[in-house]
Amino acid sequence: MNVDELCTFPLFRNLAPEDLEAMLGCLSAREISPRRGDFIMRSPGEHPLMGVVLEGEVEMISEDYFGKKSLLTVLPVGSIFGESYTCVKARNRTIAYQARTHCRVLLLDYERILHACKLVCRFHHRMIENMVELIAEKNLVLVEKLEVVSRTTIREKLLTYLARQAKAAGSRTFTIPISRTALAEYLCTDRAAMTRELTRMKEEGLLDYDKRTFTLHTETTGAP
Repeated sequence: MNVDELCTFPLFRNLAPEDLEAMLGCLSAREISPRRGDFIMRSPGEHPLMGVVLEGEVEMISEDYFGKKSLLTVLPVGSIFGESYTCVKARNRTIAYQARTHCRVLLLDYERILHACKLVCRFHHRMIENMVELIAEKNLVLVEKLEVVSRTTIREKLLTYLARQAKAAGSRTFTIPISRTALAEYLCTDRAAMTRELTRMKEEGLLDYDKRTFTLHTETTGAP
């Protein structure tokens, strides 16, 4: 792994390459390259790990006791994952991380992150501060999803999600980052029912779409 490259990632912000190189050894860092569809880890696991997305995208998936899956979010390059669930013994629910595309992922020993050795204590706290900031950012993303899925109808869920995407893009026309199947999972709804609702919304003039590209009408959605 290229230490200079790693220094550009948010988790390692403001760390000197020589300090980071020493720290990686203490954290038992190793890089893996999962292919699309491969599961990277499940939390909580026997040995707690934290991942950093170096390339590609990773899906964060919730699995309940009965095996039902729900897409929580898609983690882009620079994201960390696994940190919030490694210390939680959730018997009825598992959080899984799956490669959405071909990925490069850096795995770190989470216990060693929390308990710094003497070799790295002088700069270890900087990485922990970075990690806390990233956890806070991820929590905001999950709160946004909660606001979307708490809507009563499929139409309300779609409009809330699409309006957020339009706002993030700064345009009424934008491309969503996930497929229709993944969108249905994200909204916690049936794909066929969601597709029918999208068709009705298009016929009513609320929106237009072509595959993953959507255009919202400001007078009906409040999008930019």
